[in-house]
Amino acid sequence: MTTPLQINKVWIDDNFIYAQAVTGETASYCFNDWQSLRDATLEQRADYVLSYGGIHWPALDEDLSFEGMFEAAGVCPRGEKECNVVYLK
Repeated sequence: MTTPLQINKVWIDDNFIYAQAVTGETASYCFNDWQSLRDATLEQRADYVLSYGGIHWPALDEDLSFEGMFEAAGVCPRGEKECNVVYLK
């Protein structure tokens, strides 16, 4: 089993949500890529909950995974091995 990439910091700005691993790798998602997040207010975007595997916006009923975020950034490319990315509480 591969050691998971561990997320220890998550933040947003006007256009993106970012996650940073304890090893320094950073990845992001653009809010414009998801209709509910694109159309949300800044306050709604800021109202998220972190879980072991991703980010959830309760008021928007939207979920995004850390694994997908880091795969899209090329940090953890898709392949034969699973990309395991987790949030440390």
